[in-house]
Amino acid sequence: MKTVSEKKELSPIRVLGSRTFRNNRGRNLAAILAIILTTLMFTTLFTLAQSLNRNMIEMTFRQTGSDTQASIRGLTEEQAARIAAHPDVAGTGESIVLGLAENTALAGSSVEIRWADDSYAAHSFSAPTTGRMPQTADEAALDTATLDRLGVPHELGQTVTLEWRKDLNSDEKISSTFTLVGFWEGNESSYSHFAWVSREYADAMTESAAEAANSGSEEAADTGKASVNAEGTDSANSYLGLRMLQISLYTDQNIEGVMDGILADTGLTGLEYNVNLAYSPEMNASAFQESLPMYVGMVLVFVAGYLIIYNIFQISVTADIQFYGRLKTLGASTRQIRKLLYGQADRLCLEGIPAGLLFGWLLGMVLVPVLMGTAEQSSVSASPVIFIGSALFSWLTVLISCLRPARIAAKVSPVEALRMSDADGSAPSGRRGKAAAAHSRRASSTHSLRAHRLRPENASLFSMALANLGRNRKRTVTVICSLTLGLVLLSCFYAQSAAFDMEKYLASLTLADFELSDNTNEDYFNGYNPHGSTLSADLVSQAEALNGLEETGHLYSAQMDWEMTEDTIQNLAAFYTEDRLADWETYDSAGADQLRDALDSGLASAIVLGLDGIPLNAITQDDCIMSGSYDAQEFSTGNYVLAVGPSVEQGTIPDAIPAPTAGTDVNLNGRNYTVMAVVYPLNPVTAGASQQGASGRFEMEFILPTDVFQAQWPDHTLRKLFLNVDDAHLEEAQAFLDSYMETVNPGLPVVSRQSMASQYEAETRSSSITGSAISIVIALVGILNFVNSMVTAIVSRRREFAVIQSIGMTKKQLRRMLIDEGLCYAVITLAASYLLGSLAVGIGVRAMVAGGFTTFRFTLLPLIICTPILLLFAVLIPCICFRNLEKHSIV
Repeated sequence: MKTVSEKKELSPIRVLGSRTFRNNRGRNLAAILAIILTTLMFTTLFTLAQSLNRNMIEMTFRQTGSDTQASIRGLTEEQAARIAAHPDVAGTGESIVLGLAENTALAGSSVEIRWADDSYAAHSFSAPTTGRMPQTADEAALDTATLDRLGVPHELGQTVTLEWRKDLNSDEKISSTFTLVGFWEGNESSYSHFAWVSREYADAMTESAAEAANSGSEEAADTGKASVNAEGTDSANSYLGLRMLQISLYTDQNIEGVMDGILADTGLTGLEYNVNLAYSPEMNASAFQESLPMYVGMVLVFVAGYLIIYNIFQISVTADIQFYGRLKTLGASTRQIRKLLYGQADRLCLEGIPAGLLFGWLLGMVLVPVLMGTAEQSSVSASPVIFIGSALFSWLTVLISCLRPARIAAKVSPVEALRMSDADGSAPSGRRGKAAAAHSRRASSTHSLRAHRLRPENASLFSMALANLGRNRKRTVTVICSLTLGLVLLSCFYAQSAAFDMEKYLASLTLADFELSDNTNEDYFNGYNPHGSTLSADLVSQAEALNGLEETGHLYSAQMDWEMTEDTIQNLAAFYTEDRLADWETYDSAGADQLRDALDSGLASAIVLGLDGIPLNAITQDDCIMSGSYDAQEFSTGNYVLAVGPSVEQGTIPDAIPAPTAGTDVNLNGRNYTVMAVVYPLNPVTAGASQQGASGRFEMEFILPTDVFQAQWPDHTLRKLFLNVDDAHLEEAQAFLDSYMETVNPGLPVVSRQSMASQYEAETRSSSITGSAISIVIALVGILNFVNSMVTAIVSRRREFAVIQSIGMTKKQLRRMLIDEGLCYAVITLAASYLLGSLAVGIGVRAMVAGGFTTFRFTLLPLIICTPILLLFAVLIPCICFRNLEKHSIV
C-alpha cells in the first residue's frame, strides 16, 4: 500500500501528463488514429476467425444433420430410456423411421418419413418455423425444398401425398395423404430431408412389426445387441420401425470416453454409437486451418501497428526531449518520466481502443456474410474473447511500441537534452566525444547551408533533402519499412490470386457450358436409375435446338458383375501394394475390403459408359491417355473399348496400371472388345452414384461409343447431356433451362460453367478479401506513418527553417527541398518494394501456387498502380504542411 508522501510525489506527474496531453492534440490525434486502425484490424480478424470457426462447425452440423455429440440407431424404447436417465446425459431426442418417400417428383432426393419428438426435430435443424409438429394420424410437416419438388404451396392446410414402401424388397407401395401442419426452410447442406408424421401414424404402421419383435425384445434390452429394428423388423429389408436416438452431453471433450462410460453403466455395451463429425479433432484442425489467414493477419497487423505507434512515440520524445531534460533538472526520476509516457500511452489507448473495437466488430458483421457467401446461414460471433483479445493485443502493441522511446526519455540528461533536436532519437551517452561529434555535424550542416548558393541549385537542394533523411535514420527506416510491408504484401496476395487458372478448375468440374443430369445421377443413397425419365426425349430435342448451340455430348451408363482377366488381376495386385492398401484403409476401409475380395474372387463390378461428342473428345485428348493410343476412326468401329485408370495426377504413369493392359481383350455383357487405351479419369465423366441393385463389388470403368452402347443396352436412358453454346446465346440458354425447371421439373440437376465459377469465387472469397484487406490497411498505416513523419519533421524544424531563410534560402527553395525529402521517401520505398516484391512474388508466390488449378504469372500490378499514388502523396503532403507553416511567423 502506498504512503501519503508517495501519492503526493506522483501527483505532479499526473498533472504534467494531463497538461502535456492537452497541449499535443495533433500528435495525439495521429496516435489515436493509429491505435483505432490497429484495434479495428485486430477486432475484425478476431471476429472473422471466431465467426468462420463457428460457421464451419454450424455447416458441419447441418451436413451431418444434427448438432448433438452422439447418436445411436437400432435400439429399443427401453434402452433409450436407460441412456436418457444417465447423469452424464444432458438431453436426448428420439425418432422412428418408417421409410423413404418414393414420389416421382422426389426422384434423386432422399426424403425420410419419420416420427420425431420436438428435441430431435430441433437438433436436426428441421423443427417447423411455421405451424407445429404433427399430432394426429393425418398430419405431416415437411421442409420447403420438398414442398417445392412436390408442387405444394407453402401454406398450412395444404394436402400432401407421400408414397413409400414398408419393405424395400417389395414392390408394394403405400400412398398416404396428409394435411400440412408445419414447414421450415429446407436444409440444403444435408443430403437427407425429413417428412415428419405423428406418433399415432408411426405406431399404426409399425404395429405388426412390434408384435413380431416381442419374443426377442427382452434379450435385446438386457444385452444391447439387437439384430432387428426398434419394432422388430429386419433392418436388411426395411427401415420400418428403426429407432434413432440423439444424445447431448454436458461436455464436448473426450466424447468417446464419456459414451463408453454411459453404455457400460447402463449395461448396453453391445450398442454402437456414432460421434458427430463436427466434434472430431479433424474438424477442429480444419477450422483452425480456415482461420489461419486471420491469425497470420494479426501478426502482420501487430508489425504494422508497432511501426507507426513506435514512430509516433519516437517523434514525440525527440520533439519534447528538452522538456524531459528540464524535468530531470527539476528532480524528476527516471521512473517518473517513464510513468509520464506510459500514462499518456494508456490514455491514448482508453480513447482509441473502444472506438477500434466497435468499428472492427461492425466491419466483421459486414465481412462475415461476404466471406461465407451467404447472409442467411452465417452468424457473427460476439464472443467476449473477441473484445478481450483485441483490446489486449492492441494495448500490448502500444506498450511494446513505447518501451524504447520511454527509455530514451528517461535516460536523457539535462545538458544532452538541450543539444538534441531532430537528430537520431537515441539517447546520448553523455561522453564528450559524442557531444562533440553532434556539434561537428551541426556545424557541417550549417556550413553546407551557407555554401548552397555556390553549387547548382537542384543538386544542393536534393543533397540537403537526402541529408535530412539521415538525421533520424530510425524514423526514416521505420517509415520506409511500414510502406514497403504493405506494398509487398499487396503484390503477393494479388499475384497469388492472379495465378488461379479458372479453365483448369472448371475442367475438373464440368466439360461444357451446361451439363444436365438424371435426377438419380448422384443419388448415393438409393443408387442411379438407368431407366430414369429426367432427360426425356422432349427435353433433349428442345435443348439441342437452342440458338447458338456449338457442340453436344451424351453419356449413358450400365453396371454389371464382371469376371476379371488374369492380366487385370495381376495389374491390380502390383499397383495396390500393402502400403498403399494400408493408407487407403485409413480413410476408406470398405473400399480396401472390396479390392481384397476382388483379388480373391476374381470378380469386380464393371461400369460401362457410352460416350460421344464433348465427353468423349475430352477424355481422349493426348494428355488424358495413360497408356496405349487413341484412334477415333478405329474406336468408332465398335471393336474397341477404353479402360479408365486410377485417380492419379495427369502426367503421372504408375509402374503398374490397375486396369486391363492396352491391347488385351475383355468381355463385357457377352461381347469381346480390345482395350485400345487406358485413360485418366475425368470427374464430370466418371463421377456419380453406382447403379441401383449393383453388387457392391470393387468397381472398374470402361468406355464405349454411344451407338455401340445403345445396341447392347437399348432400354437405358440418357444419364448426362452436355451443351456448348456460343457466348452471345449463353443467357438465352440459361433462361430456357430456368424456365424448364420452374414449369416442368424443379429438381432437374443443371451444372453450368458460370455457376461453377461463381461457386469458386464464393469458396475463395475468404482468403482473397482477407489478404487484400490486410494489405490495404497495412499500406494505409504506412501512409499515415509517412504523413505523420513528414508533418512532425516539418513542424519540429520551424526554428531551423527560420535560420536557413535568414541566410538567404527562399520559400520556393525551402518548399522544393521539402518536396525532395518526400520524393526521397517515396523513391527509396518504391525501390525497396520493387526489389523485395520481385523476390517475394518470383520465389515465394511461385512456390506457393505450384500445382493444382494454377498457372503462375509474374505480376507487380499493385506496385505499378501504387507508384504514381505514392509519388503524388510525396509531393502533396510537404506542400500542404509548408502552406500551413507559412501562416505562422518564423520568429
